Amino acid sequence: MIDVYKGMANTWECDENGHLNVRFYAEKVSEGLGTLWHVLGLPRAARQASGLEMAIVDQHLRFLREIHPGWGLYGRAGILRVGEDRLRVYVELVNGHTDAVSATFNMEIVSRDRRSGVAMPLSERVRARAEELMIELPAHAAPRSIDLDEPGVFAAGAPNLADTEGMGLIEITRGVVQPQECDEAGRMLPEFYIGRISDGVVHLARHYRPVDSGKERSTGKYGGAVLEYRLRFQKPLHAGNLVVVRSGLRHVGEKANRIVHWTFNGDTGELVSSSEAIGITLDLQARKVVPLPEERKEHLQKLVVPGLMA
Repeated sequence: MIDVYKGMANTWECDENGHLNVRFYAEKVSEGLGTLWHVLGLPRAARQASGLEMAIVDQHLRFLREIHPGWGLYGRAGILRVGEDRLRVYVELVNGHTDAVSATFNMEIVSRDRRSGVAMPLSERVRARAEELMIELPAHAAPRSIDLDEPGVFAAGAPNLADTEGMGLIEITRGVVQPQECDEAGRMLPEFYIGRISDGVVHLARHYRPVDSGKERSTGKYGGAVLEYRLRFQKPLHAGNLVVVRSGLRHVGEKANRIVHWTFNGDTGELVSSSEAIGITLDLQARKVVPLPEERKEHLQKLVVPGLMA
């Protein structure tokens, strides 16, 4: 693998649980991809000149260890698969003090025309360079609780926003895509899809907890965290679009819950992205995963939405 990123976890990038927020893991990986494209012979200027974009269409994330404010971290990347018009790319973020892997990103990235969205073949030179960086997926990045072969909601026929009325989903996000969330073409960057979900989880927690004054998220003994994530992207959101996220519980386990998030273009009602997250309860003092209290588990099981798929 090659080094593609070096930086640190800033205090303002960390959330109420005292660790780096998922949005900023994804942002640092996006920076690392910029380095990778340069190495492969696809720098920004070349992509702009040809009208090509390297678009993430599917990604699997695992969060293995926490990163706290002030800690250094670095990213390294390799190629898992080379196709005519796509690459399977692996990036891992590593604790700069212990060299322990903190998070892994396994991504399907398509070469396509920036305007039409039609796939564009990669040049032989780019594919040859990518093949020089081929690796096997490390064991610590393998899916654990999420099936990557599951076709997902897009394969079954994507619902629109109106279809979700009466399903029992919770609206956790409603807002407008801001210019600073977008690339130079005005399309929302991948890290802001997961960021919008992260910002909305507080509203999901409020619904799922019988009593929630809001103080528990910053002063309580227990917090929440995500161990594994999958996001699939269907259509882009643009600056000025209304963005709406509706979420629901798919499964409640002894220690982990499976949550589905659907992101919609609120202007058109179209589903633009679907995701599935494996969430756990975190003891903020011991910094370890703890089982759900029985009464909380029973409460959550009543809120499971039948038939959800990411």
